[in-house]
Amino acid sequence: MKQNSRLRMGPAPAPAAAPTATATKFWNVATVGDDEAEITLYGDVMSRQPTDWWTGEPEPGLYITPEGFMEDLAAVKDKGHITVKLNSCGGDLYTGIAIHNALKALSGEVNVVVEGIAASAASVIMCAGDTVTVYPGSLVMIHGVSVYLWDSLNIQDMKQLMKGMDASERAVAEIYNAKTGIAVDTLRGMMTKETWLTGREALEKGFADNLLEDEEDPDMSMSHDRKVLYVNGIGHNVEGLRHIPGTIPIQKSAKPAARPAANIRPTNQAAKPEGGKNHMTLEELKAQEPDLVSQIEQAATNAAQAQASADAVTAERKRLADIDSIAASIPDPQLVHDAKYGDNPCTAQELCFRVMQQSAASGQNFLANYEKDGAASGVGDVGAAPNGGAGVNQEEQDAADIQAVVAAYNQTKGGMN
Repeated sequence: MKQNSRLRMGPAPAPAAAPTATATKFWNVATVGDDEAEITLYGDVMSRQPTDWWTGEPEPGLYITPEGFMEDLAAVKDKGHITVKLNSCGGDLYTGIAIHNALKALSGEVNVVVEGIAASAASVIMCAGDTVTVYPGSLVMIHGVSVYLWDSLNIQDMKQLMKGMDASERAVAEIYNAKTGIAVDTLRGMMTKETWLTGREALEKGFADNLLEDEEDPDMSMSHDRKVLYVNGIGHNVEGLRHIPGTIPIQKSAKPAARPAANIRPTNQAAKPEGGKNHMTLEELKAQEPDLVSQIEQAATNAAQAQASADAVTAERKRLADIDSIAASIPDPQLVHDAKYGDNPCTAQELCFRVMQQSAASGQNFLANYEKDGAASGVGDVGAAPNGGAGVNQEEQDAADIQAVVAAYNQTKGGMN
């Protein structure tokens, strides 16, 4: 079996990038004190940045990838206190485990703050924290692994793949078990059901250690088609997730209004000794971090554009699949080719109409040619009765009967009359 598969813990997959594609990171590693550092992880967890299905160009969006992350992490590996600010719907399982292990290996104390959502592979990253802090409105989701395949497989291939998936789920359940103390079998049952937890429920189940009740909750909303979840202005693709809480409000517009929240992104300023967060107005945030505000607003726009592009690709693939489903019944292959790739492409329904038009034109041509051949043969001069309607006497009739018998006999003997 070719290695054309990838285990995931997250929403519907994006196409994989070519090895030479350059990933656009959306994380930030910053020193905020002599012995403190902050790491921000926003976006989808990917093995590499995905590329456009049609052009091969890198897709715009927010992606957490291994490319460059380990080098950035090395800059703060000796800090005694590290805060990880997390907002992700997950994605590639192996990348999530790799980031979890890298954070777990840090010598300092790691506190993970779920600033919005930690779903799927991101919940694995979350469990790397020595302490996990959530808001009442934070969301944590755990579920089983899935696999995206594009190859031919035999029974042995499938059995081997299932063993790998089972081992991966056991590994994830062990990570959850180390954090929560919940039995592995119980956790696997929760993963099978796709379990969503609020911040308070995550605290009760042991996934979190602290609840920030006095802080403002993350801002969450869903796109109208329920394919994009916006958390603090960041769009997350949630296609394929089955049990998203129905309490999340639906946005009427494709892009949510920008919201100045204290838990959007950290700044690179030194932390104040008294701790706490500085709440700023939108104008103050733009004044202090204009590039950051512009990046977040652009990210929301990119998410909407990426969704529109994905919808267009899906519609085109469906159009081609619908045409392929009826192609065998169409006698003219050129009609099928023109419908799919010609200067005037069409849907399967429109192709059926074109076939009917062609058949009607062919029928008219057949009737016209038939009438023309009949006129040329002189059939119009032939009467309805033998001999032009003239009578036949008995002697002529007897001669004709005898001739017919002789002809029939000769034909049975292979002779000639």
